Amino acid sequence: MSAAPSQLQSLLPRESLLWIFAAQCAVLLPHMMHLPLWLVAAWCVAVYWRLEVYRGRREIPGKLVKLLAVSLAVAGLALTYRRWFALEPMVALLAVSFTLKNIELVSRRDALLSLMLAYFLAATLFVFEQTIPYALYGILCVLVITAALAAQQGRGSARPKRALGLSAKLLAQATPIMLLLFVVIPRLGPLWAVPQNAQSASTGISDSMSPGDFSELSKSDKPALRIAFDGPVPPPEQRYWRGLVYTHFDGRRWSEPGDATLSWGRGRSQGHQPPEEGERPLPAVGPRYRYQVIQEASHNPWLFALARPHSETPGVRETGDDTLAYKMPVASRLAYQVRSWPRDSVAQDTVLAADERLRHLQLPVAGNPRARSWARQRVREGLGAEEISAALLQHYHQSFSYTLRPPPLGQNTVDEFLFSSQQGFCEHFASSYVFTMRAAGVPARVVAGYQGGEWVEQREYLLVRQYDAHAWAEIWLPERGWVRVDPTAAVAPERIRDGLQSAAADEFMQDALLPLHRIAFVTKLRLQWDMINYRWYRTVVSFDRERQQGILQRLLGEVSPLRMALFLGVPAVAALMILLLWLKFTSRGPRLPPAGRLYLRFCRRMARAGLARNPGETPGDYARRVERELPKLGPMVGKITTAYEKAAYGDSAEAEKQLRRLVRTFWPIRLVR
Repeated sequence: MSAAPSQLQSLLPRESLLWIFAAQCAVLLPHMMHLPLWLVAAWCVAVYWRLEVYRGRREIPGKLVKLLAVSLAVAGLALTYRRWFALEPMVALLAVSFTLKNIELVSRRDALLSLMLAYFLAATLFVFEQTIPYALYGILCVLVITAALAAQQGRGSARPKRALGLSAKLLAQATPIMLLLFVVIPRLGPLWAVPQNAQSASTGISDSMSPGDFSELSKSDKPALRIAFDGPVPPPEQRYWRGLVYTHFDGRRWSEPGDATLSWGRGRSQGHQPPEEGERPLPAVGPRYRYQVIQEASHNPWLFALARPHSETPGVRETGDDTLAYKMPVASRLAYQVRSWPRDSVAQDTVLAADERLRHLQLPVAGNPRARSWARQRVREGLGAEEISAALLQHYHQSFSYTLRPPPLGQNTVDEFLFSSQQGFCEHFASSYVFTMRAAGVPARVVAGYQGGEWVEQREYLLVRQYDAHAWAEIWLPERGWVRVDPTAAVAPERIRDGLQSAAADEFMQDALLPLHRIAFVTKLRLQWDMINYRWYRTVVSFDRERQQGILQRLLGEVSPLRMALFLGVPAVAALMILLLWLKFTSRGPRLPPAGRLYLRFCRRMARAGLARNPGETPGDYARRVERELPKLGPMVGKITTAYEKAAYGDSAEAEKQLRRLVRTFWPIRLVR
């Protein structure tokens, strides 16, 4: 089926099509890591088909072909994504409509609709990332899309310099308005509050732990947390950022069965609610730490904080295991406020419920007989919980070594580690310690999170990286409740005091392609870049309603509708008046085309040489008169006149370039002297 004649006459020119495809490519490029490959291939096929239509080799698809394409795209989305109400399928649906529009990209109206979709798809870049590089790339996408819009305006508008120049001017003019609206428009919930695909890859600490997991994290120097304190900062040996508690052991792997880890415990996320019955309210005064945590995306709901945390950030709740969790998986950077009390300053329950005691004494029926025998022997000797713990820590201190490359363990992992290899990372120590204490009848559990962090002096915040991931233990003492015990500190106290890089200097980041962490200058640059990202997030990304109200109150004193109207209206009226005055004093009639401006410059130079052009004199007559009166200038003037006539009346781009070159080098006043 061929296109109708009227339709063919309205086909977009080649330059306009190329601009549209350039804008689409710029927008789709960063999404290729999120979109399925078949969708990217479909876009390439649609672009190829449309270019073939322009060349006359194919026809514009009919209704049946379009219906088939839409059906295949919807089926592909249904097979790719398990649920529709998530970010990835929403963005993919927008990209599908964006792609399918190419097969019917015929008129200027279709071009405008496609570019409007491109603006929306460019905005979805920030659904996944809100970092500075993404922000800069988003600005580049808007620049290209706006240039593509400018290229649809008619003859000559598709030239790259003209289209990009107009786009840059429009964006520069819109920047003050954008900044004003950013400050005054009410803050709404962001798009990225929509849940992401549950199958998204997660980074950092997982919901289970087995030997070797944390040593793998030691190979990553990606940021995990940034923590700014309002008041005192805990010493390095107290910086335990707890996130998960493991209580179930299957003989090799520690985990938390079911969703118990995220079960809501005290339910104090809404800070103004009264404490529930049986709940011990936290003290209003006394020793505590106040801090803000900025957590990187983990695609998991658990958060990280010191022991005894309390947060009033919406969506953040406390769990029964003394940790924090978010209402949904953390799909992008999340900032939350926390207050934590040192455990020795807050009264704790001294009675452990029967079911909780059984949960924290659980062990497999068989396995690791030597560890079980060692624990029973200490009990028969009449040692209490603290004495058994001290004996086990002394055993670690005497014979063990801390390494990122421990030997592999067999079936009885605890026995082999305690009595054979005696080399390991933090999860080996924590796992063997908790197993042995449980075998001795002492309730114990493994806690996973991060320990330590790098203090950034210039911005006064703590930078915690993935290689700071750590596992430690807690035991239940009837007189004191849950008490933290870190077996790693008995073997490598420098790991707790100075960090992983100090404890494992020879093995730290040994697998890195380039040992950049050993170069002081590079390390300093990385910290500077992290500080920039930290300020960007606090200033721009986390600009919420509370901070907006603070700025408006400082500017207006009292935020009222009248003052807001004056705040917005007075600058707008002033800007409009300045624009009108500028147009009045700078408007000199219609602007000449480039060829006319070049020829006018030539005429002014001839006038300074003593031979001005007469009113109404044509360029040809003027050239002949110059040749008669100033023969020395005749040949050059003839070339300029010919180039001008071809550029002005023949719309020749080559002639315009030649005219520009000739006028640039033509100075008649020097030749007539």
